[in-house]
Amino acid sequence: MENYGVLSLLPVVVVIVLVFFTRRTAVSLLAGTLVGAVMLYGAGFPKPWLDVVYGVMGSDLWIWLVLVCGLFGSLVALFEASGGIQGFTAIAGRICKGEKQTLLASWLLGIVIFVDDWLSILSVGTAMRRATDRFHIPREMLAFLSNVTASSVCVIVPTSTWGVFMISQLVATDVCTTEAGMSTFVQTLPFLFYPLVALLCGLLYAVGILPKVGPMRKAYTLARAQEAHVEEAPQQESGKKPHALNFLLPLVLVTAVTIATREILYGILLCLVFCAVLYLPQKLLTPGAYLDTAMTGFKGMIGVLAIVTCAFMLRDINSLLGMPEFVIGAAKAAISPQLLPAAAFLIVTVLAVAAGNFWGICAIAFPVIIPIAQAMDANVLLTAGAIISATAAGSHICFFGSEATLACSAAQIENVRYAQAAIPMLIIPVGVSILLYLAAGFLVG
Repeated sequence: MENYGVLSLLPVVVVIVLVFFTRRTAVSLLAGTLVGAVMLYGAGFPKPWLDVVYGVMGSDLWIWLVLVCGLFGSLVALFEASGGIQGFTAIAGRICKGEKQTLLASWLLGIVIFVDDWLSILSVGTAMRRATDRFHIPREMLAFLSNVTASSVCVIVPTSTWGVFMISQLVATDVCTTEAGMSTFVQTLPFLFYPLVALLCGLLYAVGILPKVGPMRKAYTLARAQEAHVEEAPQQESGKKPHALNFLLPLVLVTAVTIATREILYGILLCLVFCAVLYLPQKLLTPGAYLDTAMTGFKGMIGVLAIVTCAFMLRDINSLLGMPEFVIGAAKAAISPQLLPAAAFLIVTVLAVAAGNFWGICAIAFPVIIPIAQAMDANVLLTAGAIISATAAGSHICFFGSEATLACSAAQIENVRYAQAAIPMLIIPVGVSILLYLAAGFLVG
C-alpha cells in the first residue's frame, strides 16, 4: 500500500471545512470520501469508490445498524403516538421545577440506562426534549448532556455493550486470558480518567457549577429570547389521558432484554411486539395506525443512517490511505514509557474523531500500542485505560459520528450546532484527562 503520509489527513480536513460552510454533514462526508478515492485511484476512482460503498452497505455491521436505528425510530414514534412520552413529560414537569433539576434528571436518566450508549442517548433525548424546551434550555445542551453521559457510563460498566467490547480487546491483545477478562477490565477502571471526568463535568454543567462557554452560552441566550418550542399534549385525540407507563414499561423491557441477551436488537424487536400488546387493547392506536406509525418512525431515521453510512465510508477510505498507521507511526518514535499513556490517549482520540469510528479505531490501536507498552515496560493497564478512554472521548467530540448524530436526532438539531456548542464544553474533561495521564505515567508507569 502506498504511503500517503500527511496527505492521508486531507479527506478529514475537507469534511471539517465543508461541514461548517455548508452545514450539511452527510454531503460533507461524502465529499471527503470522494477526495480520498481520487487520491487513491485518480481518474478511475468511480468503480473502486463504489466498491467501498458496496462493502459498507453489504457488511453485517451496517445491516445491524440500519435495523437498530430504524426500529428504534419506530419505537420512538410509537411512544409519541401512544401518549407515553407526553405522560412521562407531565411527570417530569411536576418533579423538575427549573433548569438545574431538569438537566440533573437528564443526567441521572443517562446513568440509569447504562446498558448501551445508543439506547441511552435516544431515550434521554426523546424523554427530556419537551421538559428542556419548557425551561428554555437549548437543545444543544440536551444533545451534549445525553451524549457525554451515555458512553461515559457505558464504558465503565463491564456488563454494558462497551464493557464487553473492551474486555474482548484486552483478551485479543494477550493482556489477560479469557477467564480473567472481567477482573482485568475492573483493574483498568481507576485508569479510565476521561469517562470519569466527563461524567463529573456533565453533572457540574447540569447543576450550574461549571459555566456554559462560547456558543453554548449563546445558545442559552437565544433559547431564552424566543418562545419555548413546547408541544403541550395533556390529552390524546381520543380523549384518553396519556400515561407515562406506556413509555416506561417498554423502556424497562428493552433495557432488561438487552442486558439478558447482550443484543439491543433483540430488545427492540420484543419491545415492538410488547407495544402492540400494550397499546391496541387500550385503543390508543388501531392496527393500521400502529403499522403506519412504526413505518413513519423508521423512515424518520433515514437522515441519521445517511450520516453514519458516509462516516463508515470515510473510515474505510482513511484506512486505505493509511491514515491511522501514519498518525501512530509519526508519534511512536518520540514517545517515552512515561509519556506513552498520555500520547496513547491523544493519538487514539484524534484518530477516532478523524475517522468518525470509535470501536474500529480502538480495535486498530490495541494491537499496535499495547505491544509498545509491553516492550517499553510501561504500565499496560494504564495504557489500556488511556486507549479505552480515548474511544469515549472520540465519540463525544466527533460531531459526525454515530453517537453525536443520534443525540442530534433525538434533540432535533443539526450536527453542526452540536459541534459548535459541545466541543468547547469538552475542553475541560479532555484537558484534565491529559494531565492525569501525564501524572500517572510518571507515578505508576
